[in-house]
Amino acid sequence: MDGVTVTGLHTYPVKSCAGVDLQQARVTPRGLEFDRDFMVVDDENDFVSQRKVPELALVVPTIGDGAITLTAPGMEAVQVPLELEADAGALITATVHRRPMTGQVVREDLNDWFTTFLPPYKDNRRFRLLRVREDVPTYIKDRYQKAGASNLVGFADGSAMLLASEPSLAQLNMQLDEPVPMNRFRPNIVVDGADLPPYDEDFWTHIQIGGLDAFVVKASDRCSIIDTDQRTATVGKAVRSALRTRKGVNAHDDSNKGVFFAQNLNHVYAPGMVIRVGDCVRVFSRSSEPNVVLDRARRADAMATTRR
Repeated sequence: MDGVTVTGLHTYPVKSCAGVDLQQARVTPRGLEFDRDFMVVDDENDFVSQRKVPELALVVPTIGDGAITLTAPGMEAVQVPLELEADAGALITATVHRRPMTGQVVREDLNDWFTTFLPPYKDNRRFRLLRVREDVPTYIKDRYQKAGASNLVGFADGSAMLLASEPSLAQLNMQLDEPVPMNRFRPNIVVDGADLPPYDEDFWTHIQIGGLDAFVVKASDRCSIIDTDQRTATVGKAVRSALRTRKGVNAHDDSNKGVFFAQNLNHVYAPGMVIRVGDCVRVFSRSSEPNVVLDRARRADAMATTRR
């Protein structure tokens, strides 16, 4: 398909906090540079997201030389170092959707900062900030690994990068009384093209973004975060309700159900790789069937079978 380009690049240094808009991004084995390198956990070392604490959306990172500055309403700005000296005594095995991931506690004053700003969650008394440890890698699920691809992930839920398309959002917004911006879906890469149909990305299997090769490994099933206003942390219900037209199952894993929007990528890492807004997106291969089977499609198939 010709004419598809990158229209947005976003990295999310602290999982579930605000994103950083980029014009270009260095690609690492775990995805875009700094993406989900940090994560907030609760007393039970389980990850904390906007599902539990929507106010995380109000924590805004700014990437600087050697540190990330975090700001939040009513709080003094705080500096998070980008590099940590390895400390075995500060290692923690945390969980992300019941998957174990290892991280290092960054600094006690940062734990205090998050604990002061964020409202309590159930019986949680304290939040802590972890950083990915390069020497303790986490891999994506076996079924989504590809020969030659990185197969690595930081603290992201499922894969190293998430790709979304402007036409798909435009179609979804037609079903909403109040259109929502793309940041509701927290993608890393946003694409658009004059002749790009809505949800055409459901058919892609192997793409190139600038000079970066990537496999499209699964459609993204969406949680309640898409109903959290990223500017105010106000939570609604309209977006997931509208997205019920995209309710179905993963075509490759019928245990993976939900409402689907955007696509998870597994990329081929090459040192020095940079992608930019404006880069061309080439679809090297595509499937004849989408990688999400919608309920309405299954109902239509069932009715056709009954008629036969």
